[in-house]
Amino acid sequence: MNWTPPQRSDWVAHINALGDNLADGGRSLLPLDAQQMLDDARSATGLDDFGDEWFLQPYRVLVDALNQEAELTPVGRLVARSEIVRSLQARLQVEDQIRSNPEIVQQDVAPVHVVTGLGRTGTSILHELLTLDDNNRVPMQWEMMYPVPAPETATFRTDARIAKADREIRSVESIIPAIRTMHAHGGDLPNECIFLFALTFASELFSGRFNLPSYDMWMASNDLGPAYAYHKRLLQFLQWKHTKPRWVLKAPTHINRLNYLFDTYPNAKVVVTHRDPLRVLASVANLLCSLKYAHSDLVNYEGDMARVAFGNAYLCQLMTDERRGGRLPAGQIADVRYADLMRDPVEAVGALYQQWGIPFSDGLATRIRDYLAAKPKGKHGTHSYSFADTGLNLEEEREKYGDYQAYFDVPSEV
Repeated sequence: MNWTPPQRSDWVAHINALGDNLADGGRSLLPLDAQQMLDDARSATGLDDFGDEWFLQPYRVLVDALNQEAELTPVGRLVARSEIVRSLQARLQVEDQIRSNPEIVQQDVAPVHVVTGLGRTGTSILHELLTLDDNNRVPMQWEMMYPVPAPETATFRTDARIAKADREIRSVESIIPAIRTMHAHGGDLPNECIFLFALTFASELFSGRFNLPSYDMWMASNDLGPAYAYHKRLLQFLQWKHTKPRWVLKAPTHINRLNYLFDTYPNAKVVVTHRDPLRVLASVANLLCSLKYAHSDLVNYEGDMARVAFGNAYLCQLMTDERRGGRLPAGQIADVRYADLMRDPVEAVGALYQQWGIPFSDGLATRIRDYLAAKPKGKHGTHSYSFADTGLNLEEEREKYGDYQAYFDVPSEV
């Protein structure tokens, strides 16, 4: 099984060389010390109350894994430290605002609607289309990265933090420019709840970028209810000065945590996207390996491919068993097939709105058509992938998804 790492920018090698020349590989230049980063965040903000200290459990597991397992380059250490300290600072600032304005957490959260599904199955484009409805409150990248001060309606589209977040995103993407062909990020674009969960340090934002087996194990084996409780706290804060009739959120990671989601938001409505899992395996593995290669020379494509294949098969069977067994509120879950979404996006979104009990206007239909007509294709290049890139046996893998594909009527694409 061959995987060719994408090209890193020239400047990355120069920075990494500063660490390569040191006996400790650059650890002393950019230390990832759990207590020091907590202290640095306190010092930078002048604040000291992080709120519920549950986050310290995954936080310390994360930092230990970054130091002991991730084999970070100096650039990787810089990115990791930046992400961690920014999240710590944001948490301190959010808690300070809530302490001064207790009415924030006394609000009812606007009705929650969630887009989820396996990675690369249409969750992003569906979420983008739902953003076109002015009645939908969709969290933007900038406000999840820099939530304080609370976003306000009058300046939501012009806030200076949009450019600030965009500069940071572009800096990280410049490590490996090809990553922009795999997934679109921008300060003014909607993004996943993993950026909200980052403030709890129980987030795939970290495991998606770095090699963290012990952290992944912790995430899979511990109660994440407190992380969802803080997710709710953040929605209350973000809607405080900019509210709309409903929230529309998105994250593939919700798919195996719908029990937590419905425990936190009992009236939530969910849409699950479906696509032939074998069509997207290579794309998911390539994205994950590329993200890891941006921060480390340690990339095991074959191992990551095996984990993605195992994980997708597990998640598909979990989805099928949960729905068939009535373990989730069936009336609150809708399904959208990728093929239907691509064939007629307006019809697919209209059908979803009907299931959600939301009026679907001609104006929204027009905005969807206009948005897709103007959306540039291949603006940053193309991301090509095929099942042949996986090195897996097609018949053996196909057999794993028979029950899932039959239950949800998902057509094969390979």
